[in-house]
Amino acid sequence: LVVWLPALCRKMGVPYCIVKGKARLGTVVHQKTATALALVDIKDEDKLSLNALVEAVNANFIDKSEEIRRTWGGGILGAKSRAKVAKREAAAAREAAIAKTA
Repeated sequence: LVVWLPALCRKMGVPYCIVKGKARLGTVVHQKTATALALVDIKDEDKLSLNALVEAVNANFIDKSEEIRRTWGGGILGAKSRAKVAKREAAAAREAAIAKTA
């Protein structure tokens, strides 16, 4: 659910945030845990609070998510991945050398 739901929300312009722990979402709906929460009907007296929450989420999470996604991982490969890339590069170099001699 977490894999495709944020992408869908970004595409459709729906504000979303990822909450640490299912128990925190469960407290909102008075259950032990909850995996997802969608606000459908908002009382008039709660609209200002929701707008403030949406603005905070947009400023602190959604606007920065693109920046975070670009730098996630830092481009540093592990030992196995480096060995695999080196093996592919060596094979490509061998094929290029064979193609030049042929």
